[in-house]
Amino acid sequence: MKSRMLLALLLAVIMTPARICSQPKPDFSGTWKQSKERSTVRRTGNVTLQIEHRDPELTVETTMVRDFAGPGHANQHYTTDGKVSVSTGADGDEFHTSIVWSGQSLVFTIEEHEDGRILLSRETWTLIENGAALQRVREGAKGSPDSTTKQTLIYLRGAPQT
Repeated sequence: MKSRMLLALLLAVIMTPARICSQPKPDFSGTWKQSKERSTVRRTGNVTLQIEHRDPELTVETTMVRDFAGPGHANQHYTTDGKVSVSTGADGDEFHTSIVWSGQSLVFTIEEHEDGRILLSRETWTLIENGAALQRVREGAKGSPDSTTKQTLIYLRGAPQT
């Protein structure tokens, strides 16, 4: 009887790390609307993300509707395997982005080409609140090398588009 209990305990200890390691990666697919109230960046207008995620493929369609200007629109196509993707943002800047998994989060390394300057940043995407919200934490230099910024953007999952 003791040997069976010992064997069961040993199997439980061995299998626990395997279960943790084999946890499926989250799916970021959906329609996401930025929550201005919960984000540290305050913008006028509305930002919506339409995400299609079939790992390693990740497509993000961003729509910005501002009170003082016409809508901005961008489509970005990425892979989550660390390969660099080049895209144009809604503001017309060129972005060189690589994405890798870090646990249950996606980590973006971004090189923004803006008016002859290269701005480096890092962004981490994590699903929070049981997948009802997408948290994007941006860190990086905006403007000069010694001016580091950190922004948190929260997007709430919207109704699926039909």
